Amino acid sequence: MNPVLGRRFVVALTVALLAGLIFRVSYFQDNSEAYLFPSIVATVMLTLSLVSLAREAFDMCVDDFQAFPLLRQLPVILMMVVAVSLVEVLGMYTSAFLVLAVVTYWYSPQTDGRRRLLSCVAFAAGFTAFMYLLFSVMLNVQLPRGVLI
Repeated sequence: MNPVLGRRFVVALTVALLAGLIFRVSYFQDNSEAYLFPSIVATVMLTLSLVSLAREAFDMCVDDFQAFPLLRQLPVILMMVVAVSLVEVLGMYTSAFLVLAVVTYWYSPQTDGRRRLLSCVAFAAGFTAFMYLLFSVMLNVQLPRGVLI
């Protein structure tokens, strides 16, 4: 086992263990209806992390990924921290829309500024509408309300 594979295996194992802990905490609750969505997310996280762990254990991964510098990620990480801290003021949907629009604009490969902006706003609006339908309509979960919703 080479050092890179060993490190990646340890990372995959750590993620799988963390996902297992999240699954245990969210799935085994007295009020199962209130924990329906966290249980679904935890199940998906656990499944995907176990698949990743199996791929690392059996050396089925392909090294075709390019490094993504941390300095390129920092503005988005900071923006997400600010958005989470302002979610009580702006509301979940407004915060999600703003973050999605800016993040997709930031990482979009399009060069035409107008098309880039329109596609990013359209994606953010569509995903926010999907979140609204999922949480408010289908699951009837109360999310932080803010300025607009």
